[in-house]
Amino acid sequence: MRNGRTGTWLLVVVMLLSIVATACKSGDGGSAGTGGETEPNVAENTESPGSEGETGTEPEGQQPADDGAPPVQDLGGYTFVVADNNPNRWFPEEGSSDLANAIIDRVKWVEETYNVRIEVRKHSEDELSAAVLAGDKYADVIVTPTWELGRHINGKRLLDLNTIPNLDMSKDYWKEYNTSNLLTYDNRTYGAAAPFANQNDEVWVIVFNKRILNELGLENPYELVKNKQWTFEKMLEMEKAAKRDLNGDGVMDSNDRYGLATGHDWDIAVALYLASGNKIIDIAPDGKMTYAVNSPKAYETLDTIKQMTKRGDTFFPKNDGEDMDAYVKAFVEGKALFLAYSRGRGVIDPIYQMEDDFGFVPLPMGNNTDDYLSWVSHDAPSIAVPVTNKELDKTGLILEALAWKAKDEEKIRLDEIAFTQLRDDESLEILQQLKNYGVSDMAFIGQQMQGNVHSGLALIPSVGFYEQDLEPASKVAEIEEAVNIGLEELALRLKGEYVEPEKPAEEGKEEEKAEKAE
Repeated sequence: MRNGRTGTWLLVVVMLLSIVATACKSGDGGSAGTGGETEPNVAENTESPGSEGETGTEPEGQQPADDGAPPVQDLGGYTFVVADNNPNRWFPEEGSSDLANAIIDRVKWVEETYNVRIEVRKHSEDELSAAVLAGDKYADVIVTPTWELGRHINGKRLLDLNTIPNLDMSKDYWKEYNTSNLLTYDNRTYGAAAPFANQNDEVWVIVFNKRILNELGLENPYELVKNKQWTFEKMLEMEKAAKRDLNGDGVMDSNDRYGLATGHDWDIAVALYLASGNKIIDIAPDGKMTYAVNSPKAYETLDTIKQMTKRGDTFFPKNDGEDMDAYVKAFVEGKALFLAYSRGRGVIDPIYQMEDDFGFVPLPMGNNTDDYLSWVSHDAPSIAVPVTNKELDKTGLILEALAWKAKDEEKIRLDEIAFTQLRDDESLEILQQLKNYGVSDMAFIGQQMQGNVHSGLALIPSVGFYEQDLEPASKVAEIEEAVNIGLEELALRLKGEYVEPEKPAEEGKEEEKAEKAE
């Protein structure tokens, strides 16, 4: 933990000695201490990245693998191009952390073991679209925010990962990270989480302020979680207890204390709704999708969410014109008992420097579940393979090798988080369990693919946070039929069977005239 223990420092010393010893060995195929290039392999954004370095030779015969690694093949110096806007996921600064060294070691091991060169290019949604339209190679694999993949599925730009040779996503080191299966439908998998594109930092958590908790004599959240008593009702009770007119002016505003804040107010109602165990889109065994925000339990959940996120009452009211970071700032300054958000992308990083002590717990249980469910943010990274990748044998083998080699990096990552960011052992135990609580919903992909599906999703933040005077059942009734029709279209789009309707002749003529006029 940040408050440091002698045992932790001893562990660091032992690890350093281990690294030195490893560096002295020869012929280990790419540990971080061996020689070789130190500059990151960054590809230029050319029309056909990945062609440079290819020899045109077929992979040589397979050799027996060690320790369950994928079969060793000589891929003839193939250049494997990754489109990813986070180059540190592949080429971090050597020596900056144990995790950075493990990532470097992994990439070098794959390069040397399979005779490939891994390069990273910046990802551009528009450039991917243009490359696919032209039939050109864009990259072997892309890493993007999960929500973006809906657009690429719509544009038929992605391959079904299940059809890629040498890629076995039934292996434990894939299943451990790809828990939500959000991007799988009708036995097609368009994208996935990966050990080397970790989504765990994007699983939502609740951060609680220990000083406020102790001041109010409230129950220990860790014990509540352990005893399966951490529920919507309990959190709401604690939120109400935290409300305080700090400056005594008789007006509750941004100068006072509340129960809850968040990293983004559009997301908070959605995250709590999914934590309740209710679904936005229900998918039957035969693949039929139905808008599910129309049940008594869903309406009950939305009513409870309204109470938990009532601005100026239980929820911190940022001032008009302030950015979302005003919520995090309020928590850091002790103006909220709880902060709800994911730990990724640096949004809540200011908490790690706050004076008050804090801890992490999962989102509370709602009315339709007997376990904890925490939303895997739609900003979480997912991998996918473009349809213009023609080297699928090599791509599958390289992805499999990267995943196998990365399978132990999670422990290194969590050890570093514990030492640099956390304040107690209980928080570490919670973070270790988070991947078991991850949940999402097809609505987050569907909203990018069909307008009525977006309306179905947007109803939740609308009635749950922004317009709390609206009655959920009546608003659902207004859009339910249109959403369900949209879901029929979405199913066809996900299966690649949707045919765009032809435009009426008159409409086409008008467009042609407009184009000529321009």
